[in-house]
Amino acid sequence: MRRFWFGLSLALVFGFAAVSSYIMLVLAADDGAEVDEPYKAVSEVKVQVPTVTEDMQVTVRQTYACGYQDEQTEAGELLGLSFDQLSRDGWQVAKVGENKLEISREQPGLCPIEDEQRLLCRTERGLAVYRGAAAHRGPMLLEMPLNFAELPPDLAAALDGEGYQLASQGELDELLESLDELIMAAE
Repeated sequence: MRRFWFGLSLALVFGFAAVSSYIMLVLAADDGAEVDEPYKAVSEVKVQVPTVTEDMQVTVRQTYACGYQDEQTEAGELLGLSFDQLSRDGWQVAKVGENKLEISREQPGLCPIEDEQRLLCRTERGLAVYRGAAAHRGPMLLEMPLNFAELPPDLAAALDGEGYQLASQGELDELLESLDELIMAAE
């Protein structure tokens, strides 16, 4: 009985090896056109990657940390870019109709309104001027030594708190030009 099972298992192993060899031979043959035909058909199919085109109605929305939203209805510099490229650059792309796209992303840093503002703050060495507002302070633009005891009380109090907010670079220039006058008036 053992010989029977041994012989049967040997025959099965030999049969499996023969069938496997034949399959490998057919797959490796260069003239096996019927085997390679489906592969060739699939490899010749070109995948059309969706891109931003001129005929699309595009809404571009950028949201900043302060809550400001900048919205444009022209694609501009995004024309010709694929949806995958936009995603890699941090944009979220939503197709909302046949030829309508909404492209959005959150922008780090200051919004355009805050970028125009200037904030005066007290530092260990004197007075610092920052781009932005108290809530979203940007980079330091200027630092100068200053004796705070010589400043008018309302300006000194504002500088001791969150800072003295100015709406623009022009206001900063006017304040810095008149700083000597303010100090003289406070004495």
